[in-house]
Amino acid sequence: MKKQLIILICLISLAWGQCDDDEIQLWGQCYSIDATFELDLSGNELTGIIPDEIFQLYNLMFIDLSNNMLEGDISAQFGELTNLLGIDISNNLLTGHIPDEIGYLTNLMSLNLSQNQLTGVIPTSIGNMSSLVDLYLYENQLNGVLPSEIGQLVNLSLFNASNNQLSGEIPMEIGNLMSIDFLLLNNNYFNGQIPTSICSLSITFNSSYNFNIGDNRLCPPYPECVAQYIGYQDIVECPGVVELWDELYYAQEILDLSLPYMDLSGPIPPEIGSFTNLITLDLSHNTITGPIPDEIGGLHSIEYLNLSFNQIDGQIPTSIGELETLVEIKLFSNNLTGAIPDNIGNLINLEYFNAFNNALSGEIPNSIGSLENLNKLYLHQNALTGMIPVELFSLISLTDLYLNNNQFNGTISPSISNLQSLDRLRLQNNFITGVLPEEMCDLNISWNEANSFNIDNNNICAPYPYCIDGYEGEQDTSSCNEMRIFDSNLNIQFQFALDDAYPNPFNPQTNIEYSIPFATNIDLFITDILGRRIRTLHNGIKEEGIQKIKWDGKNQNGKSVVTGIYYCTIQTEYYSKSIKLVLIK
Repeated sequence: MKKQLIILICLISLAWGQCDDDEIQLWGQCYSIDATFELDLSGNELTGIIPDEIFQLYNLMFIDLSNNMLEGDISAQFGELTNLLGIDISNNLLTGHIPDEIGYLTNLMSLNLSQNQLTGVIPTSIGNMSSLVDLYLYENQLNGVLPSEIGQLVNLSLFNASNNQLSGEIPMEIGNLMSIDFLLLNNNYFNGQIPTSICSLSITFNSSYNFNIGDNRLCPPYPECVAQYIGYQDIVECPGVVELWDELYYAQEILDLSLPYMDLSGPIPPEIGSFTNLITLDLSHNTITGPIPDEIGGLHSIEYLNLSFNQIDGQIPTSIGELETLVEIKLFSNNLTGAIPDNIGNLINLEYFNAFNNALSGEIPNSIGSLENLNKLYLHQNALTGMIPVELFSLISLTDLYLNNNQFNGTISPSISNLQSLDRLRLQNNFITGVLPEEMCDLNISWNEANSFNIDNNNICAPYPYCIDGYEGEQDTSSCNEMRIFDSNLNIQFQFALDDAYPNPFNPQTNIEYSIPFATNIDLFITDILGRRIRTLHNGIKEEGIQKIKWDGKNQNGKSVVTGIYYCTIQTEYYSKSIKLVLIK
């Protein structure tokens, strides 16, 4: 009797677990093949693979197997359930790739494959899913490029593929997603440039909830609509990206590079020349060393250059003369040496030049006379030598001229009277000689104020111009007697002199006569009414005595100059004078 009871219980149990012929069993439950439209088994601790029997439910419209522990691949048979409107198999342990057959689900509106371990590429067949509204692929291991076919999903409202290993460029077809409200592609390996077509989208770009492409390798320049919302990008491999002092910059986009007081050290990297659109470069108040790199000549748009208060050494590179847009140069308080480059005269827009407190040597180049917009020139506390070039006195906009504490010698040209805008003239602590020209009194300087005028500690001889007399400070006049010597053979006393030219006015040539008391180096030249040198008649040693020379009314290039007023100037270490010439035709 007991044995029969056990057999009966087993038969009842067996009958209880069987499904009808028009049903299938899934995880211990029976489902009608024809009448099952929704399968919701989310969060049921399901394990194993997705059983093939599920694909017999051909009328399924919604399937939700999310939040379980399902494993294995996503079966290609999903593509047979063409009535499906929604699939959610997220937050499982699924592996393998997304099958191409998924593209057969043209009625599908929502596909959620997120938070699994899927690998491989996003299939191009996804572009066939024209009804898709929501597409969740985030937190997998998908790789490869984002297929351009994604742009065919014109009804797509949400696309989240963040936290994968997708790479390559974002396709320009992304701009076709005219219904998109949420686009999340962050934490991948996308590179290249963001297509400008992205600006066609109606996304709220300034909301990270709606739009996020951070933590990729996307390169500048960025489309204007997203430029402020790209988040962090690893741009180290991007074209045009430059590293300066451990910071990365997309050089073409930088207009202002201001890094004062940043504890910068070491040399200025040669990559600085890549910032071709830079307007302002301020590296002042650091401990930068080494020379100014030649590559600085590549900053063709720069207007303001400040390298002051560093430890920069070497010469001012000639390439700085290529920066014709410069308005201000500040090089003061460094260790610069060598001469001021001759092509400094190319900086025709320069208004401010400050190189004081360096170790610059050599003469001020004559080309400085081309800086017609210059109003402040500070070259004090260097080791500059030679005579102050007469061309400097053609800078009629000059307000401040600081040449003190150098080793200048020679005389001051009468053409200094051209500097009618000058407020401050500081020439103290040099070796300037000769007699100051009376024309200096034409200047509008406060002679009695030491901050405005100072010629102390030179070798200037009396008599002093009336405006300066009493304000000349201490002068070493021990060499003033050398201004005149006696030729015992001829019993003639020669002096430095430049006589009036004859004929004057003239056409086509005039005679110029001058005398010197002993063999010395002279500079005899012609300037126009603005003080610009147009012809050098002699530059070098001349023997004592009376000298004669003709000027044929031509410039240094052999071309005849126009009718007008010109000046002939003689400059020596001890003497300087100019005479007026009038050319008529």
